[in-house]
Amino acid sequence: MTPPVQEISKTFGDGKITADEIRLMIEIGTLVGVGAVSAFLTWLWGKFKEWRRNRKKAKKHLQLFSMDQTNLSIYEKLLYLRIKTGASRSRIFLFHNGGEFLTGAPMQKFSCTHETSAKGMSNESEKLQNCFTSVFFDKIELVKKNSPDIYGVEHMKTDSKSKFFYKSTEVEYFAILPLYKNDLIVGFIEVEWNDDPIPSLVLDFSSIFTMVRSQIEFELMKDSEY
Repeated sequence: MTPPVQEISKTFGDGKITADEIRLMIEIGTLVGVGAVSAFLTWLWGKFKEWRRNRKKAKKHLQLFSMDQTNLSIYEKLLYLRIKTGASRSRIFLFHNGGEFLTGAPMQKFSCTHETSAKGMSNESEKLQNCFTSVFFDKIELVKKNSPDIYGVEHMKTDSKSKFFYKSTEVEYFAILPLYKNDLIVGFIEVEWNDDPIPSLVLDFSSIFTMVRSQIEFELMKDSEY
């Protein structure tokens, strides 16, 4: 029979250690040990969760920085293309799906993702979102042609939606090239002039246009978001 706690306490310090005292000290030691281990594990788990949160924040910041750097690089190349060719605007469109028709076929669309315009020229990117490829079929045909030519708006078909939009923004000439990613056309790059292109500025237009197209394709390849 285990003696009461009062009796055990009286025996401490008398130079004798009983079996009951040993068992009590073991129990106390076990409780202290379990408490210490639990406290350590709780502290360790808290540190792990804090490390995981910081890692996620760092990864998110890195992704945002990477995307911002990609966009900045693309805008710089569009700006160079516009200034070097004396154009009014230069912009990038990317193809995407958006909903389905009643037949179940996907709606094929394209949207303007980047645009730079000359001083005094309007920015039209907001008007060029979720455009149906079937409506701007003539523009898509020129994309597939893959030729760095300069086209006159007046020579387009009178019922062309593209021509109507060019006229609404007073565009007289334009050029267009497809953008490739892994041999797939993912979008296109376009240059516009509201006046006659300056001959001295467009003398090497084809080489400049194709060079900038290749640079932008490289930027799109680096960023998996596109």
